[in-house]
Amino acid sequence: MTKRSVPRYPEDDGGGGCCGVFCWCCCILLLIVAAIAGAVAYAFFVYKPKAPSYSVSNMSVSQFDFSSSDLTLYTKLVATVRAENPNEMIGINYGDGSHTVVSYRGTPLCSGHLPTFFQGFKNVTVMDISMEGRHGFGSGLQSALEESEKEGNVPLDVFVSVPVSLRFGSLDIREVKVNVHCALVVDSISPKKKPTIKSATYQANIQF
Repeated sequence: MTKRSVPRYPEDDGGGGCCGVFCWCCCILLLIVAAIAGAVAYAFFVYKPKAPSYSVSNMSVSQFDFSSSDLTLYTKLVATVRAENPNEMIGINYGDGSHTVVSYRGTPLCSGHLPTFFQGFKNVTVMDISMEGRHGFGSGLQSALEESEKEGNVPLDVFVSVPVSLRFGSLDIREVKVNVHCALVVDSISPKKKPTIKSATYQANIQF
């Protein structure tokens, strides 16, 4: 009687199981990404988000004193900022931690902050932002400022940084930081004369 050999099968090293789990995880991940993309597309379709706009509409100077003894400049001014929310279904929360700075040729003059408030749908809010400062100011920069005053063209940079969160209906999404740079040219920055804004350009970005 001939002996029958027992058939041998290749050993299972478990690779197939790992591959299946990996494919299953990839499928779940793709479904999550697709769901998020769909939700974002739905939000854009329903809420039609539009970027808010900001502008400096007015400025007044109550103090602008230069001390020759310690080369220090004391400044107090009020900038009127107009914030427009053009969205019909999106509100904007302005949170704590905002910061505003006015500078001349890279040297800070004064600083302040925005109020915390909620801006509703299709809303325009006008804010008077009080700023003051005491900064070192070299004699060379003072001469340049006096020359700008004589020419009636004083370049100022207004920087605004504010944390905001958007409200879609009743849902608040994560907070981001909005940074706005306004390059102004005014005819004067003397307390004896109300400044007139001759030109203004704006740049804005969002910091996640």
